[in-house]
Amino acid sequence: MLGFSYYLDHTFNEDDQNYLQSMKQHHFTEIFTSLHIPEDNQTAYADRLKDLLDHTTSLELSVFVDIDKKSLQNLPQELTGFHLRLDDGFTNQDIAQMSQKSSLALNASTLSESDIAELHSYQANFHNLEAWHNFYPRPETGLDLNWFLQKNQWFKSLGITTQAFIPGDQALRGPIFSGLPTLESQRHQDLLAAAIQLQKNDVDKIFIGDPRLSLKYQNKFYDYFDKGVLDLTLKTNSQFPSYLTNRILHNRPDPAADVIRVVESRGMNALNTETVLPLQSTPRNAGSITIDNQNYGRYMGEVQLIKHDLPLDERVNVLGRIDQASIQLLPYIGANAAFKINTKE
Repeated sequence: MLGFSYYLDHTFNEDDQNYLQSMKQHHFTEIFTSLHIPEDNQTAYADRLKDLLDHTTSLELSVFVDIDKKSLQNLPQELTGFHLRLDDGFTNQDIAQMSQKSSLALNASTLSESDIAELHSYQANFHNLEAWHNFYPRPETGLDLNWFLQKNQWFKSLGITTQAFIPGDQALRGPIFSGLPTLESQRHQDLLAAAIQLQKNDVDKIFIGDPRLSLKYQNKFYDYFDKGVLDLTLKTNSQFPSYLTNRILHNRPDPAADVIRVVESRGMNALNTETVLPLQSTPRNAGSITIDNQNYGRYMGEVQLIKHDLPLDERVNVLGRIDQASIQLLPYIGANAAFKINTKE
């Protein structure tokens, strides 16, 4: 499940409305926001939350509000229609009582075995409890990957839904503007690669931590999470054949260790040219897209994506190269996996 963040630091406007609609169209289904209400600005924050809820209700987007106990007490009681992500001040007895009525997200990073035992003793409704990790604005402070994986495996053994954040790309949140990831290793990673890594490591809900995700990445997320297609982008294409671009291709069902072998390529090449003549050989660096020439006999016409640096081979022509972000996606193109090589974003 995919989610994104919206922050109450401004009045809801038309640009916000368009963004919410676009994210919904790309199958993001939940929103995270924070409501630590300043004493002198309670009315403004409450009004902004109401405006957000008015629009998310019509779009059928669920909202989780990060809140501490003091801010919850200051929140107007007539505001309803959202879930809580509990911060400071709540006891396990509070949580157990609240879980009887609504869904709650707890701090995954600090939740301990003793907390779980206490929640059981207070008869908490565990069907309404989720474990949400924090995001970390300051560089070098994001979570360690191995610790994170162990924590998530523990939650899965308890049957608890897990959540984590990756950064955005179109607008980063201040005042540091260094992204809002849960994992430090993902602070500068390709966003789709980061999301897939979380998905494959026991994370049920993947949220964008920063205020905006570009349309480029909205499309990439939609193609992968809804259609099962990885979008790659061509970086150099002076000799790249058009019959390979902007269409769905597949890796073989018996995936190779060093390369991705395009199933459709030899048949497609036969329709476009009789012979693949040798070109000047160049090294096959990671991200290179190659085609076997006539010197490779019956393999002529096979197109491959190179996973890691390989030496030049006079039987192989280098056609082009995907960009650095796309290279990070190559490890996720497994057996029978679908992908596209796009000429532009």
